[in-house]
Amino acid sequence: MRYTFLYGSLVIVLSGMMSEPAWTRDHQNAEGAGSGDAAVVFTAHDYGFRGPDLLSAGLTTVRIVNQGQDLHHIQFLKLLHGKSAAEFRAAIAADSSRLPDWVEYAGGPNANLPGSRASAILNLTEGDYVMMCWIPDKNGVPHVALGMQKALFVRGGKPTKVSEPKPSLVVKQIDYQFALSQRVTSGLQTIEVQNHGTQPHELVVVKLSPGATVRDAIASFEPGASGPPKGQLVSGITGIEKGRRIYFTGEFESGRYGLICFVPDAVSGRPHFLHGMTAEFTVE
Repeated sequence: MRYTFLYGSLVIVLSGMMSEPAWTRDHQNAEGAGSGDAAVVFTAHDYGFRGPDLLSAGLTTVRIVNQGQDLHHIQFLKLLHGKSAAEFRAAIAADSSRLPDWVEYAGGPNANLPGSRASAILNLTEGDYVMMCWIPDKNGVPHVALGMQKALFVRGGKPTKVSEPKPSLVVKQIDYQFALSQRVTSGLQTIEVQNHGTQPHELVVVKLSPGATVRDAIASFEPGASGPPKGQLVSGITGIEKGRRIYFTGEFESGRYGLICFVPDAVSGRPHFLHGMTAEFTVE
């Protein structure tokens, strides 16, 4: 199955969410303090990753530290059918608008602002992987096509010492909606994301401007839109396959929030938010 990227609309939306609210710095401090020394750290820059080449299989806390000037995230892709990172690079060089059909979405921490960091807890099974950033630059070119990809090998042995988190909230991904297990309260929350759909989904958390809906936030970043952006990027996770789950932490202050999935649909090629995969909730 091949997934087409709609880079133009994605870069407009995400670029408009780049102004950092003051409380994001509080989230960084809390997230860093709660993750302990078990986190595997990758540094993102324009345009590449620095970090280990070999990880032990099992439940792993992965942290991205963004030292670039653009938004960056980590999307882990497991290579199937004996394919290699070199073959992945060749496929992207030939057509950067699509992922090859021999990769599997394995999650990761989603878009974080320049100078900030984000973490996700995911279960990495043995195999060969590529980690990439598929966020586009201001010209609509995906970062992966600019060289932001890294080979990664996951092998057996002594796993990283990370215990299964106890989530304060579960978000179920369905074709095409998000279902929250309960109300979100203020403070630092551990969120479990489960994909109950039939294709990969991600989760992007946006803090909405007063009175704005998630649709208003997306529309405010479209070409020709007037006025200030109506939302700010908070946190989330990158794409996971059906039947998978992943964890992340988010610091929530009072206000209105939106959830968005930008993954392109397997049939239409349109991002899932255009199929209605958004949600809103209020933190009091």
